Amino acid sequence: MVSLEFDLNTDSEQDAFFGAFFKFVEAAAITDADSISVRSDPMGDHQVKVVTFEDDSQADQFQTYWSQRRKWLGL
Repeated sequence: MVSLEFDLNTDSEQDAFFGAFFKFVEAAAITDADSISVRSDPMGDHQVKVVTFEDDSQADQFQTYWSQRRKWLGL
């Protein structure tokens, strides 16, 4: 299991994160609901999203996808 933390400072960044997360799950054809999870930890005026992957390669793929998506969106 691999857990990744993403510090999201704005509402638009949070919206973009969830859009990217759901697109990734759909594109990766993840059918086992227990193989991936996401939770929110409120941290004052921003959110920390913690995504846990059962598969290390999926964690790497999502981290790369999110980094590219952030650059594309200018976040």
